[in-house]
Amino acid sequence: GNTNMNNIMQNKKFTEISGWVGLACLQFNSIPAIMSSLETGETTPVGTILLTMAGLSLYLVRSLATKDTLYTMGNVIGLVGNSILLATILL
Repeated sequence: GNTNMNNIMQNKKFTEISGWVGLACLQFNSIPAIMSSLETGETTPVGTILLTMAGLSLYLVRSLATKDTLYTMGNVIGLVGNSILLATILL
C-alpha cells in the first residue's frame, strides 16, 4: 500500500513532471477569464487581479533568488496572463 506511494513520490522524473503539469494548470487559468472578458464583457474584479499580480511578483523575487526554474516560469506566465486579463478590462 504505502510503499508504492513512497516509491512514486521518490521518482524524481514523476515529481518534476507533476510540478510542471501543476504549473500549467494554475498559471493558464487566466485564459478562460480572458476569453470570457473578450466575448461577453464579464470581468474579474480588478482588485483580485492586482492582488494576484502582487503575490506573483513577490513569489518571483524569491524564485529568482533561489534559482527555482519551475516557480520562476510559473510566476512569469502568471504575470503575463494576468496583465492580459487586466488589459481586456481596462482597455
